[in-house]
Amino acid sequence: MIVKKPEPNEKKVHFLSQMSFDQHFNKLFDYLPGVLFFVKNRNGEILFANEGLVRLYGYNNESDFIGRTDYELLPRRLAEKYRADDLKILETGNPMLNIVELFLNFQGIPEWYLTHKLPVLSKSGHVIGIMGTIQEYKGPDPRGEGLAGIGPAVDYLKSRFRENVPVQRLADLTDLSLRQFERRFKAAFNTTPHQYIIKMRVHMACDLLRDRRLSISDIASELGFTDQSAFATHFKKNMGYTPLQYRKRYI
Repeated sequence: MIVKKPEPNEKKVHFLSQMSFDQHFNKLFDYLPGVLFFVKNRNGEILFANEGLVRLYGYNNESDFIGRTDYELLPRRLAEKYRADDLKILETGNPMLNIVELFLNFQGIPEWYLTHKLPVLSKSGHVIGIMGTIQEYKGPDPRGEGLAGIGPAVDYLKSRFRENVPVQRLADLTDLSLRQFERRFKAAFNTTPHQYIIKMRVHMACDLLRDRRLSISDIASELGFTDQSAFATHFKKNMGYTPLQYRKRYI
C-alpha cells in the first residue's frame, strides 16, 4: 500500500488547525524592540496588542486595551485615515505594505512610521480582521527604490520647511523635470511636496505647543504660516484638533 506524503502546504494547514489562539503567538512581538503589533476585528476593535503598543497609549495591560478603536485613541483625522485603509483590506483581502504615514509617538507627537497591514482569515478563508505592525520610519524609501534620486530635495526640505520653497527649486536640486520630481516624491512619501512641508510644520508645532511660554501666533509665524488662521486650519486638518485643543490635551 502506497501512502501519499502530505504536501508542505497541507502540513502547514494541518498544523494551524491544531493551534489554539490561547497560545498568544502575538507575545513574540513583545521581544522585538521598536515594533508595535496589533490585531483588530472587522469593527476596528483591538483584539490583541503587544506591550509596546499598550504602553504607547498609556494602558497598564493588554486586557484594559482590548475593545478600543482608533477613534477612541487618536485624533479623528488620523483615525479616519487608518480606518479607510482597514476597510480596503476587509473588502479586497489584499495586504497594504510599506505605508509611510504619521503616527503619534510616546510623547503624543506625530512622527513618520512604517506600517504593514495584512488580513486575518478564518478557516473558511473569509477576512475576519486586520493584523499589522508599526515601527519608526528611518528611510530611505522602504519600497526598495531608495529615494529614487530625490534625496537632495528631501534633505533640503528638512532644513527649509519653514520657508515657502518652490517645487521647481526642489526639482532643480535633483536634475529632474518638475513632473518627474512630483511623481517620484509622491511614490516615495504618498503625498505631495507641499503637503509634506505642511506635515513637517505641523510635526514641529506639536513640539512647540508644549511650551506654554510660546503663543500660538508666535508659533504660526515661526513655522512659516501666513497667519494664525492658516496655521489653525492646517493643524486641525492633520491632527483633528485646533492648536489650542492640542495644547490643552497633551500638556
